[in-house]
Amino acid sequence: MDKSAAITQLEDAYTGFREQIADLPHEAYHETFLGEWNLNKLLAHMAGWFREMSGAIERVGKGERPTPEGVDYSDPEPWNARFAQQSKDGPAALDDWDNAFHQYYAAAKALDESFYGMDPEKGRPKVGNRLLDGAGVHHFAEHRPQIEEWLRSRA
Repeated sequence: MDKSAAITQLEDAYTGFREQIADLPHEAYHETFLGEWNLNKLLAHMAGWFREMSGAIERVGKGERPTPEGVDYSDPEPWNARFAQQSKDGPAALDDWDNAFHQYYAAAKALDESFYGMDPEKGRPKVGNRLLDGAGVHHFAEHRPQIEEWLRSRA
């Protein structure tokens, strides 16, 4: 998928996810629905990955490897827990999530077209697509059904 299509896919995933939670009342952010997590913690978790991958995209654009030396993302659980601990409250959590997403989105848009598409030698998407999929498109797809189920249970 080329850069334009990848960016559009990310935009659509963000918009679809955000529309579901945009008008929730403050108290809804405190309802536990995802293990021990509430909406505050889920949004902080996602925002944390947006920020981490913003840095990864920026490093790739400078010709560096996406992951800084000495950093390991292979076990996401400690990262997830740390991000969730940094949660804001209520609409501030949504604002923080939006800000982190827009940082991620801006980094993706700034990344050169050459980092998007298929790598014919490796037979897989190039790094730009992979960085948008993991923390972005796939992450929205992973959590959207959980949000939908929670919202149905609130009705």
